[in-house]
Amino acid sequence: MANILQTQLTGIFNRINNQALDIQMAAQCLIQAIGGEGNVYVRGYDDLKFFETYITQSHEKLESSRLLSDLDNFNDLDTTDRVLLFAPFYTEAVQHDTQALIDLDVDFVLICNKNKEVEIPDHLLHYINLNTPRPIVYTEDYDKVVQPHPMALSYIYYEIYTQMIEMIRDLDLDPNA
Repeated sequence: MANILQTQLTGIFNRINNQALDIQMAAQCLIQAIGGEGNVYVRGYDDLKFFETYITQSHEKLESSRLLSDLDNFNDLDTTDRVLLFAPFYTEAVQHDTQALIDLDVDFVLICNKNKEVEIPDHLLHYINLNTPRPIVYTEDYDKVVQPHPMALSYIYYEIYTQMIEMIRDLDLDPNA
């Protein structure tokens, strides 16, 4: 089972690596909030909601990150702010929030699996495909287990995070660099 898990995760990480330009563009979008003295507002959905705390409070948190839920409404976002949304799937709640951000002309990054029923308006935002649409490991009963959303999101987060650290240092925004 360990070899199957490793092989499947390697495939997911390779598909994520194929989005290198999208990840770089997402990092550039988010760094604009820091350079413009804004905030990066974060919202996770469903099984990935737990990652909000890591992004906003951990040792390796995003600079200037805040919880989107701390705002009374999206109208409180400033033009210097950016938003990072992440979800296992493009649900109605995610669709509602992305449309509200689009309507307000707020720059944001969306990380989730593509939805076959609903088209994600990826020409209007920075989108990264999570590449985890289903469980990845077969059991002896031919069930599939291990939904790797958290591992894929963590990998994408660290791709964005490391690029942002480099950009911050290049811009000399970090006095401790």
